Amino acid sequence: MLGRQPKESVGPDLRLSCRELMSGSVFGFLAERRDELFPEELFADLYPSRNGRPSVPPRVLACATVLEKRTDHDAVAALRCDLCWKAACGRGLYDTAFDPSLFICFRRRLALSGDRDRIFTRVREIITQTGVLRGRR
Repeated sequence: MLGRQPKESVGPDLRLSCRELMSGSVFGFLAERRDELFPEELFADLYPSRNGRPSVPPRVLACATVLEKRTDHDAVAALRCDLCWKAACGRGLYDTAFDPSLFICFRRRLALSGDRDRIFTRVREIITQTGVLRGRR
């Protein structure tokens, strides 16, 4: 089942609170453009059934995947405690994280889909369209 982003996060919207802190960073880029980067339709084929237990919204997993330079356990810990991670992934201050095994399931679904690189392809497209990295290496 395709998990959907709740209408309201639990606690304050960190994107607004941390905007200056994240300015010019990958965290800021994801926080400002995550809806454009990762619309629900981008992942609909990964969750075809309306049955089963609800999942974490793929947008959250995709944002964390872009940020992830750690183990799955470290990424989940960052989603629990790091304000920039929470803001980038659209989590509220009091939102809880999830079991690290969801990253494995998400990556497996991506690999079996035939479009395993869709997350980074989409990020490249938006970077090119917006020119956000113009003049940087």
